[in-house]
Amino acid sequence: MTVSEYNHSVRTYGDDLYRFALRYSNLSAAAEDAVQDTYLALWEHRTEVKAEGVKGYLLRLLYRRLVDLHRHDTVVLHATPVPDDEPLHPHDAFELRDALAHALAQLPEQQRALVLLRDLEGYDYATLAAATGLSEQQVGVYLFRARKTLKKLLEDFR
Repeated sequence: MTVSEYNHSVRTYGDDLYRFALRYSNLSAAAEDAVQDTYLALWEHRTEVKAEGVKGYLLRLLYRRLVDLHRHDTVVLHATPVPDDEPLHPHDAFELRDALAHALAQLPEQQRALVLLRDLEGYDYATLAAATGLSEQQVGVYLFRARKTLKKLLEDFR
């Protein structure tokens, strides 16, 4: 990868990566750090990465960085957990957006990441599989389960 190809990847994918990181972590500083770490790793390995495969490489690096941050408790979600026996009511959330953020926070981290990447960012199953190390079939199963859980959590919002 040349310097111009690297710069092109920053311009082309930087905003998308930041948006995903922000949705995943809910903290702008953590999202910025994760994206910066991702591009630093790309720079350090630029001779090994081909320009045509950079999008998947960046997504895989960012996803792994966010998972590491989450596991080390440096990323804190702002959603308040709701006890399992207490349903989500419309008066608990001012907007559907708040209710959705609350419901997403209750998903396991891998399912949450897949929903964010697929349904909000529009990545295809092959890209998700490459980024997470899952097969395309596993991605489909995890997305199905996540959507089913989200539907259940959001039923009372209507």
